[in-house]
Amino acid sequence: MLDTILDDVKEIGGYKAAAILDSTGEVLISDASNLKGDLNMAVAVFNDIFVTGHKTVSKLSLGMMKNMQFMTSDGIILMECSGADERVHIHMFVILGGEGNHALTRMQMAKAIPKAVAELTA
Repeated sequence: MLDTILDDVKEIGGYKAAAILDSTGEVLISDASNLKGDLNMAVAVFNDIFVTGHKTVSKLSLGMMKNMQFMTSDGIILMECSGADERVHIHMFVILGGEGNHALTRMQMAKAIPKAVAELTA
């Protein structure tokens, strides 16, 4: 099932790439069918930023970090966390072009992450 977990997000307008990583940055599944460049390198960098964010919000007593978003002149990078307190702590990344539907992407990510956690704990 993990091999089909990205299928719904891949259908969203403006989709370029997606990946699910464990909290250490190891890529569990990815698709870069519409991306120019090295997805694995990109998500490793963004995962480091995300992990730093986890630590920083904790130090500020702001609870757990759940997501981050970068808006660029030509794209959108969305990151979601399963929750640092989950049995399986994963991060999901989706890269969209500037015309990408980030609201729909967030909804699909919210569905995909629990499915991935369930699959990884089965």
